[in-house]
Amino acid sequence: MKRAELIFQSIALITLAVAFILFWNFGKGVSFAENGLPSGPTVTDSYVVLQENLNRMIPILLGSILLSVAIAFYLEEYLARTGWKYQIIARQIIILASIPSLLYGLLGLYFFVFQSKKGSFFIHALTVVLLVMPRTIQSTQMAIRSVDISIREAAFALGAKRWRVIIDHVFPHAFSVIMSGIFTVISRALAIAALIIVVYVWTKHTLQSGDTFYIPGSAIVLLLSSLLSSVLSSFLEAKTNWD
Repeated sequence: MKRAELIFQSIALITLAVAFILFWNFGKGVSFAENGLPSGPTVTDSYVVLQENLNRMIPILLGSILLSVAIAFYLEEYLARTGWKYQIIARQIIILASIPSLLYGLLGLYFFVFQSKKGSFFIHALTVVLLVMPRTIQSTQMAIRSVDISIREAAFALGAKRWRVIIDHVFPHAFSVIMSGIFTVISRALAIAALIIVVYVWTKHTLQSGDTFYIPGSAIVLLLSSLLSSVLSSFLEAKTNWD
């Protein structure tokens, strides 16, 4: 590994380590009252509140996906790959995207279930962002790189500006691959949401009341939606290969 690459990799790792430590410490110290909800066993042990918290994450999920696509286009179309900004950001994305979904699921369980008394909208939203953005950015980058360079060169030769080349040529050609990656990320997020609900029911209801374990209907809906998203992702990927 070249010295420059080692330096960029070290900077990315240190930055992510510091950010994670701050995130973890802040998440453990935030009061539940920041949600605007009263604290107490009636709220913290309520299955309805958990569902409401998960539903509040839907706009964050969609916003993170749109922001991720924009960041990917900025990285690939406006930053030089040899520049230090690109090198550091790209390595951070690779590190975060390579973390297994199980670890993100455990992080979500910790803040949504086991630390619900200290939860906040900010911490929940940041957990969703960590789950969604790295993979979406990475898959969008791959989609952009798959567009033939000759398409860009032909458009530039005709005098088109960069933003017009992106909108009229790059994005349409990369759309199927981008959507395939987005559906994969959505499938991942829905599966983890279902896992959070199932573990919540198991820890807060089954163990405390001694009732027989069951899977809530909302978790089943989420799992089926996750499966559907995965199927759509596979279909779009296959369609791209056919084309």
